[in-house]
Order: sequence, then C-alpha cells, then structure tokens
Amino acid sequence: MSGFKKAKREKIWLKVLLAGSSGSGKSYSALRLATGVAKKLNSRIAAIDTENGRIRYYANEFDFDDLQLEMPYTPEKYIEAIDTAIDEGYQILIIDSITHEWDYCLEVHSKMPGNSYTNWAKITPRHDAFMEKVLQSPLHVFATVRGKDEYVMEEKNGKQVPKKVGLGYKQRDNTEYNYTVTFNIDQQSHIAEATKDNTHIFENKYEVLTEKDGVALYDWANSGDTPMPKPEKKLEPPKETIKDVVADIVSLAKEKSATSAETKVKVKEILTKYHSSGNPNKIEDIEEAKKCLEEIGGIE
Repeated sequence: MSGFKKAKREKIWLKVLLAGSSGSGKSYSALRLATGVAKKLNSRIAAIDTENGRIRYYANEFDFDDLQLEMPYTPEKYIEAIDTAIDEGYQILIIDSITHEWDYCLEVHSKMPGNSYTNWAKITPRHDAFMEKVLQSPLHVFATVRGKDEYVMEEKNGKQVPKKVGLGYKQRDNTEYNYTVTFNIDQQSHIAEATKDNTHIFENKYEVLTEKDGVALYDWANSGDTPMPKPEKKLEPPKETIKDVVADIVSLAKEKSATSAETKVKVKEILTKYHSSGNPNKIEDIEEAKKCLEEIGGIE
C-alpha cells in the first residue's frame, strides 16, 4: 500500500440530475445545459428517449441525435444504449428519463413469487449495474427523473386554486446523492433549485437553467490539473436468465393485451408461435424468448 499524497483536483465527467413534475421543463432544461457543454466541446449531443419521442418536440430548437428506447425498459437496455453512445464517439448524453428503469424494476419485483426481501437480491444487482454505468461512463450525463406529482391548494387573487407540486421523484431513494448536481424544477415557473451541488455554482441561486449554466458546469468540471479519468474496462451487467426474459414477456403481453381485443389476438398468435401452448413459461431457449419479447414489443 502506498502512502498518502497531497490531493489534487481532477477533471471529471459531469453527472447532472433534473427532477420535476410533469410539465416542469426537465427535458428542455437538460437540452439547454447539454448545449452549453457542446459549445465548449464542439461535440454533438446524444439523447436516450423513453418518453415516446417527446424530446423531438425540441428538435427545431436544439441540435442533437436521439435513440428511441422501446419497452420493456430494462436496466440492460439502458446500459446497451449508453455503450452505443460511447462506441459512436459521443461525449454528451441526455437520458430522458431514468424513471422508466425503476418502474420496470418495481413491476418485475411485484410479480415475483416468494419472499420480497429475497427477491430484491435478484433485482438490485441489475439496477445497480445501470446506475454504475451512468456514473462511471466517460460521458457528460444529463438525466431526467419524473417527480411524484401531487396537487395542493393555494390562494391566488383571493381564490383557492390547485397547484401541482413534486414530492420527491420516481427512482430509488437517495439516487440524487450519486450526481454532481441535482436540480428540482418548479412546474409553473420552470425555476431550478439545486438540492445537491458539489460545484457550489448554484447555491442560493433560483433561476431558469440556460446554456450559460452548461458552460459554467463544463468549466468547473475541467478546472482540474489531471486528465479526465476513464474506466479501465467496461462494466458488464449481470447476465439475463430465461426467467428474467419470461417475466418481461408476461408483463409486456399483459400490458399489450389490455389495449384492445385485436392486440390481444396478435399477442396470443406470437406466444403460440414460440410455444404451441401459448404459455411463455414453457419457452426454454433464452434466445427464442428474446425474439418473442421483441415481437410483442413491436405490436402497434
């Protein structure tokens, strides 16, 4: 073991979390921050979209490339998409949003038979692999997370009117502590408050986020003396088992079948294609199960 040495400030990859109620401007704010960083790097922006193409609403205002992630929103799909961004040479990544990954974990856990605590031991490594991929990747990451929306009554012009407020966010508890900066964005004013800020740039500052804030974040992240560290090897997610894939099939088949009678028939046809009984639990080959899952996911 080597002895202690004087600590030096290192350059880092930014990890920024933007939380807020629906309509607060999380995606827009992420694009503004990322654009500020892009101006400094002269680099393009990649965006992973789980919001049914919603980030494309701003394609006329911002210059970015997107990847539309499709259901089910497994941790492994997010990891694969992040690796794709790295492999294609991007240095800036927006993930809009990370809530869907946690919703997937909760849904899978809720359907697992047996002891709840023991079942979490199977889900947690998959979730942790996703979080580590976000935090350890050589990318400036701007991730959005949905707020837990609730309406409260407040007085306005002498009348009681409802106001939507965010009470926390839809992700695993304490997620915000993993990020360099975590913003909570107000639904009505779009003003951002830093609830956690390692940079000290946003302390006691309550403003709408802009490209200038992205530039400030980049300058802070690159004010160190040493090169920006990169992981020595790719983090490998836990391998999916046949049970994991079948659980995804069951969940997605149920969701798709509930949309219409016609879709339910299509789902049944696909299931029967992969096993004559139509029971996904009878599928024994994991590659066949993945193909079945992909076909069901492709039903319009």
